[in-house]
Amino acid sequence: MESEELHHQPAWPSLPNPFPDLMNPSEAAMYLRLHETGHTPESARRTLDYWRSRGELKATKFARHVWYRREELDAFLKAKTEHI
Repeated sequence: MESEELHHQPAWPSLPNPFPDLMNPSEAAMYLRLHETGHTPESARRTLDYWRSRGELKATKFARHVWYRREELDAFLKAKTEHI
C-alpha cells in the first residue's frame, strides 16, 4: 500500500503580478510558464539548473540562494525564439 505522500504534488505559489525584477526559482519558472507545461515546482527547478549548467541561462547567486534577473530570463527567451 503506497503512502498518500507519494502521490502528493507540491503546489505552485501564487502567480506574482507583476513579476519582480529579481526572482526566486519558482517565480522564474512561472515567468517562463513552466507551470503550464506539466512541471512541478521541483522539476521546474531542475530544468532551470540544467539550462544554467549548459550556460544557456544565467543566474545570480548570493546569500546562499539562486536568483534570476528578469533581463536574463528575457535574454534566454530571445535566444530560444525561432527566427524563420
